[in-house]
Amino acid sequence: MIKKLFGPSIYYASDKNIFEALTQHKVDSKTIYNLFESRNIIVSKNSDRDELAAYFARLNHDYFDHRDISEKLGVVPRRERVTSMDIVGEIPFEAVQQAIESLKSDMREVGDIVQISRNDDNIKVNIQYSHINYKLSEFSQVKVRDGEIEFVKTENGYLIRNTQNEFINNARDTIISNIEKSQESEIEKETVSLFEITSHQLRNKFFYNLITKNTGYPKVDVTDVYVYKAKPEDNIESESIEQDTSDAHIERVLLRGNDVTRSELLNELVDEDTYYIIKAGWHMRDSLSSGNVYAVEAVFSDPKECTGFSFLLRGVYPYEEGIVSKKRRSPTSSEINKISLAIENKSRELVKELRDEFFKQQS
Repeated sequence: MIKKLFGPSIYYASDKNIFEALTQHKVDSKTIYNLFESRNIIVSKNSDRDELAAYFARLNHDYFDHRDISEKLGVVPRRERVTSMDIVGEIPFEAVQQAIESLKSDMREVGDIVQISRNDDNIKVNIQYSHINYKLSEFSQVKVRDGEIEFVKTENGYLIRNTQNEFINNARDTIISNIEKSQESEIEKETVSLFEITSHQLRNKFFYNLITKNTGYPKVDVTDVYVYKAKPEDNIESESIEQDTSDAHIERVLLRGNDVTRSELLNELVDEDTYYIIKAGWHMRDSLSSGNVYAVEAVFSDPKECTGFSFLLRGVYPYEEGIVSKKRRSPTSSEINKISLAIENKSRELVKELRDEFFKQQS
């Protein structure tokens, strides 16, 4: 997980790269003026942009020039999904705090920014790091991203809620590993997973019940559903030379619209016990307090095994003056926490119910 602070360049920015970057609309005039000003060159506001870009591209440019240009061309990150995990055991707060401090020390050495905040026995870690994508153009390869890991004290240990991506997952696992090293007793990890439940009907039931049976948050609409069918594994021993290798296979199907779960097409796909739901987006109403309608998304990142469960509160349609607004706004921190808790509790409850039902069917 720890990377070198210094090392070989990601790329070499040629004069052509500089010229093409400065002529893009994302790079504003002020940035170009500042680049010239750093070389004690004054330019007129009436100067042609292409001429300025061509002139600057012929000059020597360094890391700081590249950084300023990259910041303008970088991709604006979207809010990412959230995943959660329960760690069960006798875990003192000091052990969690020391494990986080150890991670912070390691990450700061490589240039990442880590901020820690505490509220009683709960602790939140905000991480700012650089994500590199070599598929993008030169000045867009490095993107500064933010992630969050939250430890919430529970009766049985801690609930860990974190941004769902590889970097933050690795950081979370490092903290857990540090905690385990400091503890004599074992720590049990519990996640929302349908890995053991291989029945397609029960996997579909997980999403149907998550959408329709979440107490206090009745369904308003189902906007999109993704279904999945794993590609059959080839049996080399039984494969004949005459076998047709051009058989079509549709792995994923997306249905988008209104009240998608009542679609005849969806019912046909899942009733055959070949496809099952791996992702869904729906609107649900807060019937307990505000009356707001929340746009929610839930997904398994590994569709075949149904592991890596995560969710996202996409937005909020506020309830104002007796009607639900058609204008969607970004959720507040308190709304994110409230909906996260509702999704987490219901998904854990469903996994236990479906696991019992599955093994009862098998016996």
